[in-house]
Amino acid sequence: MSRSTKLVSASYILSYVAAKAPNQVTTEEIARAVKDHPARVRQIVAALVKADFLTSVRGASGGVTLARPAGQINLKQVFEAVEDQPILALSLRESFDGWGAKCLVHTVMGTLYGDLESQLLERLGKVRLDQLIGK
Repeated sequence: MSRSTKLVSASYILSYVAAKAPNQVTTEEIARAVKDHPARVRQIVAALVKADFLTSVRGASGGVTLARPAGQINLKQVFEAVEDQPILALSLRESFDGWGAKCLVHTVMGTLYGDLESQLLERLGKVRLDQLIGK
C-alpha cells in the first residue's frame, strides 16, 4: 500500500486559503500555488467543503473561502475529512497456521499499532490550522 499524501495536501490547501482570507480563491489558483494537479485539488476541496472547512461559491466570480476561523480547525479533523485509509499504513498478517496459539506477534503488534495511531491522532488534534500559517 502506498503512503497517502491527502492530509498534507489538504493542509497546504487550507493554509493557502487561510492566508488569502477573506478573499476567495479558485481551485486553479490553489493548484498553481501548492504545485498539485487541479483535479486532485478539486477532489480535496470538495471533501473540505463537505466537512464544512471551506465555503464554495460557484460561477465566474466563484471560489472558496474558509467556512470558520483557522483556529477552529485542527489536523485531526482535516485527516478525518480527507483520508480513506488509516493514518498508519501498516498491514498485519494473520498468524501462521499451526502455531497461532503460541505466536503473539499479531496480538502485540495490533495493540502497538492501535496505540500509535491513537497517540498520533491525539497529537494531530492539538495542531490548529492557524499554526500552519506564517505571520
